Amino acid sequence: MALTITIPRPDDWHVHLREGEMLDAVIGYTSLRFRYAMVMPNLSTPIATTDQAITYRKLIDQATPAESPDFHPLMTLYCSSQLEAIDLLHGYKEGIVKAVKYYPAGATTNSKSGGSSMMDFAHIFTTMQDAGIPLLVHAESTNPAIDIYDREAAFLEHELDIVCNNFPEMKVTVEHISTSAGVDFVNAHETVGASVTPHHLSRNRSDMISPAFHADLFCKPVINSESDRRILVQTVTSGSPSFFLGTDSAPHPTKAKYGKEAKAGIFNAAYGLEVVAEIFATENKLENLAAFTSENGAAFYGYTPAEEHLVLTREQVEIEVATHLSTESGNEVVLFGAEEASHWTIQASID
Repeated sequence: MALTITIPRPDDWHVHLREGEMLDAVIGYTSLRFRYAMVMPNLSTPIATTDQAITYRKLIDQATPAESPDFHPLMTLYCSSQLEAIDLLHGYKEGIVKAVKYYPAGATTNSKSGGSSMMDFAHIFTTMQDAGIPLLVHAESTNPAIDIYDREAAFLEHELDIVCNNFPEMKVTVEHISTSAGVDFVNAHETVGASVTPHHLSRNRSDMISPAFHADLFCKPVINSESDRRILVQTVTSGSPSFFLGTDSAPHPTKAKYGKEAKAGIFNAAYGLEVVAEIFATENKLENLAAFTSENGAAFYGYTPAEEHLVLTREQVEIEVATHLSTESGNEVVLFGAEEASHWTIQASID
């Protein structure tokens, strides 16, 4: 007998939609599934002003398929030397800007404009705390002396903890947590939440590097140990309100993923929901799926859950699914989660 569950249309609280032909190729995977999408600002030219956010929002709207349901991209600004408190406050009050994203310089794709120390932006954080503007943080040290698997914990201890102590009322999201240290940090701070990705929930570092390196699983922060993965799974399937879905879907063409230096990023917008559903089903926790995908993040950011619903069905026979997409110029992108997607169908609920 097929297993079926109905949930409010999910939100994606962390997604990279890119630009140009890549935006055109990937936007539908997000807009057809999700209601809200928190759009990352790390384009080739960082989105650091309200006017840039308006322009990017228009490009997203133009690329969004007409058949998409009620889809709302939520725009963020890049925390850099270009970010001005007055402009940020204006954009937030006008409803254009929803959050600010901090990247450590050099931590990930298009992060060279990021910061070397979070407290260098204390004047910005003061404005954000006073206005209620959320701060989204890529919590990963760039110190080469620190083991790559320990960089999230190091950043939380030496950077973000200081910010949270100095700005205790500022709403902070630790993005794409990958370790038990991330879970502990969120649980220790009342105003801190965390986005969690399908890939950090479903894969471990052995999957990435054994028996050979799998570039399709390379991301930042890196996928960590099995014990860390189990803590993440136990936390999100418990229904804990501080943890919510943020896919960190980040497309790169295969020629960039399989090149001499593999680009960090996993494109999971196509099947991320199926991956998450499979995890909750395996844990016998499907009753908490809606909290993670549709309710916790909305509550954290001040929204109510969607009125529309999706029906997820775990089929008894495998379904043939696509494994790649192609851009207009022929660049291929791997679709993460095809294995899990072959067991699930997802349809809009007819209320």
